[in-house]
Amino acid sequence: MANKAGLDYFNIDVDFFNDPKIIKLSKRYGPVGVMCYLITLISVYQKGYFLEASIDDLAHIILNTINGKYVSGKYKLQEIILYLAEIDLIDKDLLKEHVITSRGIQKRFVVMTKSRKDQDYTKYWISKPVIKVTKDKVKEEPVIEEVDFQHLNKEQKKRIKRKEAIKKKIKEQGPNKHYLTSCLINYKYIDDYDLDIYLYNQLFEELYKSYDQDTVFKAVRYLCNYASRKTVFIENKYQFFEKSIKDNLERLTKPIKDYSNQTIEEFMNDLIRS
Repeated sequence: MANKAGLDYFNIDVDFFNDPKIIKLSKRYGPVGVMCYLITLISVYQKGYFLEASIDDLAHIILNTINGKYVSGKYKLQEIILYLAEIDLIDKDLLKEHVITSRGIQKRFVVMTKSRKDQDYTKYWISKPVIKVTKDKVKEEPVIEEVDFQHLNKEQKKRIKRKEAIKKKIKEQGPNKHYLTSCLINYKYIDDYDLDIYLYNQLFEELYKSYDQDTVFKAVRYLCNYASRKTVFIENKYQFFEKSIKDNLERLTKPIKDYSNQTIEEFMNDLIRS
């Protein structure tokens, strides 16, 4: 395995399904959610400890693995991927940079590659400082040793400083996001530092009390697609979105009207008014 970047296999703990994060994932998305996570792990470990892929790329990988009858398309898978980041099964910050990895993924990779020589752990490594792994001859366990920052090359130093600056900025300025708010960012309806992010978070929590999650997500996707095609400038995106999604959800969940007792004239008048 010394000359390979990826793994031939990886370990899964016997208490995998007792992990609080897996329990959350299973409660929300059932076996499909857990399968999506396992496919994500396999896709990452085939390459190493990270996979350079966007949310769309990962959704297509999963969709090609899972039979289409079990999922409602790549947009449902995008929702699950964003939830994986929300519960920290994959790293949220690196996901924005189109990189799939996590602390857990990297920790298991270190254990699985403890016999490799000159393994490079600098690229997209989450924990600072950059590490190297040696083998403890007594305990036969991987030992993580710190590498002096001064011995890194110029590009490695710049990368670490840039990532730390981004993380600090997000921590100080970027509010926590509801996963549907993250969808809006992914669909480029708003950006990471939109001043109305808190309002979107509150709106989605409010809508969840009256509508099921899948219906709300479908309405979000429809409005984002509509806004991307719209040529007229939307002055206040939040006001437009709030009114539009409430109107759309009301229409989606409104009982179908019985037209059997209507005259043709009454039917046409209803169509014109709608």
